[in-house]
Amino acid sequence: MQMHKKPLEFKLNSYFYGKHTFKLFYCLIVIYLSATPIRACKLWAVVSKAGIFSTLSSNDLQNINSQLNSLFDQSASMMDGWSLLGYSGFDSNSLALIQRSSITAKQDSTLYWSTVDSLLGNSASSIALGHLRMASSGAISIPNPHPWIFYFNEKPFSLIHNGTVNKNILYNLITNDGSDESWLLSYPPDTFGGEAWNIGGWSRVIDSQLIMLLIMQEFSLNGNDLISALQTSFSKLINEGIPPNQLNIIVSDSEILYAFGGEKRLYFKESVEHFSIMTSPNQNSVEDWYGIDTHELLKFSPVGIEIYPNFVSNENEEEIILFPQSFTMESAYPNPFNSGVNFSVTSSKTGPVLISIFSLNGRLVTKFSSFVQKNSSRTIHWSPSSNISTGNYIVLAESGAKKATQKILFIK
Repeated sequence: MQMHKKPLEFKLNSYFYGKHTFKLFYCLIVIYLSATPIRACKLWAVVSKAGIFSTLSSNDLQNINSQLNSLFDQSASMMDGWSLLGYSGFDSNSLALIQRSSITAKQDSTLYWSTVDSLLGNSASSIALGHLRMASSGAISIPNPHPWIFYFNEKPFSLIHNGTVNKNILYNLITNDGSDESWLLSYPPDTFGGEAWNIGGWSRVIDSQLIMLLIMQEFSLNGNDLISALQTSFSKLINEGIPPNQLNIIVSDSEILYAFGGEKRLYFKESVEHFSIMTSPNQNSVEDWYGIDTHELLKFSPVGIEIYPNFVSNENEEEIILFPQSFTMESAYPNPFNSGVNFSVTSSKTGPVLISIFSLNGRLVTKFSSFVQKNSSRTIHWSPSSNISTGNYIVLAESGAKKATQKILFIK
């Protein structure tokens, strides 16, 4: 295969600085920028636990709509456009909705809110991503290119990113220091009407798309294992000196959401029927949100949360999932109950808790997850549906190897 020469920008950097000197120079710049408050892109995502969005309760829909209203308000300072994407809840291999705009949502309010209405009420979406852009590289006068979409075996993968990563570093990682451009030639990055990336359009290439291409390259090399692909990609970038607070990323394979970034650069919250992720939650409800820790990957699916702390550590190849070391469940109240019951769980470490309700004969009635912060208590509420019969039930709370059970009595 004929290899193309690196863009001129790579030649100049290599000539004047040398690879290692340039890396040090870049790290110093990133450290300075990381310590300096700057405006950055805004991210939002949600995954339903209970089917497509239109089937959610009015309370959950109101909660999601409130988040999108906050995103709308934040768009006033995000001058380079907005976007919303929805995956189909009926067919994981299709996009139910995608809308991009080159102007702020505040300036584009009619289209923004009609898209929100379609996303929550008229589409088949069960996973959604949103992005407000403040351009730091590449073309500016274009509709917001986020979320980036990559089709692999006809399945749409998507990525949204908040941060800045030097494109030289990404190019070198993807091409093995310029020795193999085959992946970029097979999946050329966009230049949005400019010349091809390897002829004269490199300045119009956007770093976030290169991150997506790096992840999907690793995905193809790691047996189509997205967890391994994310770990390898993020580890390579951090080993090149990119701080995690420049890698605030949400990725979806159309069925699950993955979130990674710097400490408290991404926040998440949970309701009975959905999980949400945002860079900047509404300050009026910020106490309901949990900050994602540095080097931590969170995996959100309809069945719960999985947490991978120290995700970029390569000390061993096993998946490291954080579970509490001590775990208790307090007595349910009221008990007996006739409408809803509450019980509190307490953990010595942050982590997900799986709640299962069984009948006395062992039949699973319902299952859902919650989330507990370390050394704190979380009150969990369960209201039986109308088809649940009067009788005794068992509550099972699980967090890793730790379990707690108790009996409750439901009286109609």
